Amino acid sequence: MSEFYNLPSGVIKALTENHQIDGTVLAPYDPLHLLTDNLRKENIPVTVNENEEYLYDSAWWSAIQPRNCSWTTAVTIGSNEYNQYILEYGLQVASKGLIILDRLSFIEPAVKRRKFLQTNPLTKMIVLSPRPKFRAIGSTRDSVTACWFVFEKNKLNQGTEIVYALDWDAVSPLAPLT
Repeated sequence: MSEFYNLPSGVIKALTENHQIDGTVLAPYDPLHLLTDNLRKENIPVTVNENEEYLYDSAWWSAIQPRNCSWTTAVTIGSNEYNQYILEYGLQVASKGLIILDRLSFIEPAVKRRKFLQTNPLTKMIVLSPRPKFRAIGSTRDSVTACWFVFEKNKLNQGTEIVYALDWDAVSPLAPLT
């Protein structure tokens, strides 16, 4: 995820409430731990990479594979320059599949993603409603229709399940004072 964006609280909860994530997750590039810290709050073990150069290194991806991560999970909004590495290598190294958070327009088969989308069935979409507001460190905001995209390995292609994570940003009731 580009450093321009900040991950709103509740986005990870929308994922974990709508898709079972068992086993260890590989966060292939999360230098600010925006994704990693939220996954760990959900008691999901995470292997994290903070070095952007490793994303482009096939030897690094090969070295990660024996760690037996179940899922590769990444926020790919604003990270066009290395999305292909996360998609291709991320799916190869995870035993269960790939989960990414991106704009809903990700499913448009642009030239860079066309082959990936044609050869890897999209098994689940978790559409976030209302739109998350991704905030920059300054005052700039980017409000986009975002979605968790799940690509499961070894699952018969029976179409794509679409789930709506409605009111994912609702504040939980406060505990009563004692």
